[in-house]
Amino acid sequence: MGEPAASARPAPDLVVLGGTVLTLDRGGTRASALAARDGRITEVGDDRSIAALAGPETTVLDLAGRTVVPGFVESHNHPSFFGMALAAPVDAGSPPNDRISDIADRVRQAARDFGPGEWIKGFRYDDTLLADNRHPTRHDLDPASPRNPVLLTHVTGHFSVANSAALRAVGITAATPDPPGGAIARDERGEPTGLLIETAAFLVNSAMPAQGPDELAAALQLADAEYLRNGVTSVHDTGIGLIGGEQELAAYRMLTRAGKLRTRIHGYLFHTLLPGLAEGAPEAPDPSNPDGFTMNGIKIVADGSIQGRTGCLAEGYTCDPGEHGMMLLEPEDLSRRIAALDAAGWQVAVHGNGDAAIDAIIDGYARLGAPEGTGRRHRIEHCQTAREDQLDRMAENGIAASFFIKHVYYWGDRHRDVFLGPERARRISPLASARSRGIHFGLHSDTPVTPVPPLEGIWCAVARQTSSGQLLGPEQAIDVEAALRGYTIDAAYLAGEEESKGSLEVGKLADLIVLSEDPTTVDPSRIRDLTVDATVIGGQLVWQRDPAPAGGVR
Repeated sequence: MGEPAASARPAPDLVVLGGTVLTLDRGGTRASALAARDGRITEVGDDRSIAALAGPETTVLDLAGRTVVPGFVESHNHPSFFGMALAAPVDAGSPPNDRISDIADRVRQAARDFGPGEWIKGFRYDDTLLADNRHPTRHDLDPASPRNPVLLTHVTGHFSVANSAALRAVGITAATPDPPGGAIARDERGEPTGLLIETAAFLVNSAMPAQGPDELAAALQLADAEYLRNGVTSVHDTGIGLIGGEQELAAYRMLTRAGKLRTRIHGYLFHTLLPGLAEGAPEAPDPSNPDGFTMNGIKIVADGSIQGRTGCLAEGYTCDPGEHGMMLLEPEDLSRRIAALDAAGWQVAVHGNGDAAIDAIIDGYARLGAPEGTGRRHRIEHCQTAREDQLDRMAENGIAASFFIKHVYYWGDRHRDVFLGPERARRISPLASARSRGIHFGLHSDTPVTPVPPLEGIWCAVARQTSSGQLLGPEQAIDVEAALRGYTIDAAYLAGEEESKGSLEVGKLADLIVLSEDPTTVDPSRIRDLTVDATVIGGQLVWQRDPAPAGGVR
């Protein structure tokens, strides 16, 4: 008798065919179809072989000539902050506001809709885009809202402006000392103007009425919907608790337990919330993470922002040569915290915009010793003004980076003309130099600081074009595939997740997106105009453009 026939393999849950599949594996394999079952990719191949696997219950996604790439991995974002900005009663951004008076009008309208004493929040104001060319003050906001506390948050998140009612509510007076790593702006009489700088802005946020998990969960769900619409399937939340404190963790856990958060989150807890860190004995990471949410990293902020002139520079700002910015932690304290976190088993992500801050961060990591075999993937966030010698040291010490590439477009002109001057500005986000040294890096938008779309970030990395249409450091541009990797497999590497996501290979998570065209074959100037037509997470279609383009699901 012959051997019994092997039982047929179960049919896949999902088949994708009829277009181009950019796997972004090590060999740069291109295919036309793939199959997935139980949330993971089971086959990658040609249309004929993959179509033959489909069963009556298989979902078939017909690309109709379009292109599939791995789901985008956003390596530095703030989902709670983003969702709160989306829900805020006051949009203080520019556009739509040209002047401070325009923002005040929006506050006035919100005050009509709020009861006495209720807090009014606004987000995204940018002093450098306002015709007044300054921050608002309490004197601008008080007439618009005399009975309601008002707090406006700067587009960078590094400043806030409070009206008099808000200052009274949190107890900030002329006698209140500046907190370490921050400042309370004061007028000639020593009275607070309402502008709160760096940790002073964090201070007022922490003193506001507590936001519960339900409110924060609603904000996270707003952000989640925007991520899916833009093809983002995984997000590194680099600062859990920065806005909502410990309630942010509670909101994440509530949503993941209920299965209501579709984007995968890799979290970095804001360092002030980690028990024991200030004393040098931090708690170790908790290995019991719910599905879709992991948190084994800690976020530290070393300095401020370049456009806020609080990023810590070795040489002064072009517009104010005597101003070098500020460190939020002294270098020795930063190094001590890094060492304690590393010893406890945490991955460390340190925000560093100015090159003086980057020096301090590298020094802290270098003190840990050679990285070989340790599994460390400590990171520098934004890494805007890294010099060539600093990139050498990063490579020597195995330090990774997440580059805020959209600075080139959104602030490049002002960096060149106002803050940094031509030579330093052309080197912001030095991707080509980092890549030539083998430094692992991801790319990010820092949403809500700039808009989400990763396709825009990929275009920024390739085009190096400012909002005025000028080139800024074209020698630091990278090719399209390298930029794609910065939003997929290389970003996954930063979180130690490259074995499960970031490329379309058998055994990996079936996280993928459908693009209207192949970004590697279109004219590079058109990359940011491509559309995300569908988003798939774990083999499940979680978002599709409406109306669906040709092809679609059957």
